[in-house]
Amino acid sequence: MTVSLDQLHAFVATVENGGLAQAARRVGKHVSTLREQVNNLEIDTGLCLFVRHPRSLELTANGEQLYSFAKSMLSEANHFDAKVESLLQGIPDKLTIAIDTSLIDPALDQLISQLLKDYPYLSLKVLNGDTLQIRGWVLAGKADIGLMLSTIHMPTEIMLSNAYSFEVVRVVPASWQLSSPAQPRELRERLQLSYSFLQDIGMRDADVMGHRYMLCNNAMQLLNLVKAGVGWAHLPRFICDEALASGDVLVNQQTDEQFSNWNAELVWQKERAVNPAMQSLIQAVQLLPNR
Repeated sequence: MTVSLDQLHAFVATVENGGLAQAARRVGKHVSTLREQVNNLEIDTGLCLFVRHPRSLELTANGEQLYSFAKSMLSEANHFDAKVESLLQGIPDKLTIAIDTSLIDPALDQLISQLLKDYPYLSLKVLNGDTLQIRGWVLAGKADIGLMLSTIHMPTEIMLSNAYSFEVVRVVPASWQLSSPAQPRELRERLQLSYSFLQDIGMRDADVMGHRYMLCNNAMQLLNLVKAGVGWAHLPRFICDEALASGDVLVNQQTDEQFSNWNAELVWQKERAVNPAMQSLIQAVQLLPNR
């Protein structure tokens, strides 16, 4: 049995538009063309799909059952055409994105959502890790592209592109009885929470003020520890916005005391070709405003 997609289109259009004439107007074909395709479908399947009345068509029980299968086949055919087109455009079948836990943000979730809308046949995987993990995954080929803090030296095998910068603030638990702004001595007497990767790359002293400190590789975990009263930390403001608004943590620093803005960078292997999906992500991230 040979059934064509044109026959299925004609059959489905006739069912959904209530007749041949209405279907012909909707799809822009002659009534005689659709009638022939529907008749041939009945001949090829050996099934009576419509009861012919003088001025209308009535779908038979067999026609009702075949209609749902015809819709599925047409849908699959559309998926096939779209997949062929994506292959012709060089769009990969899968993509792995690694995102630094310090940069997780609803704006990135929206970008990922849009990426899947633009490339619906893309199998996407998202990894989260600290800054060194992101670099390692990209170097090892476990991630096609990464978004990470730009505070570390990059190997020559890595391409990088600036994404955006963000403000860093000193936050303390709201439950602490501290002067505002606190004196350096007061802060040194309290436990400081800091990023573990800063120690791993020899930059701990650029952040840690005293001898009492605790390391963690996750910005949200650091914030939660501050909220719980464990210690204080220097964190991206955009990570802290909700906790600041709810009064769970407080900014505690001199009015004119500003920390150097940190930057986010996109990274990928030099030898890896930038495919359309990666290029779309790079452009979208670079359009994000500074925080």
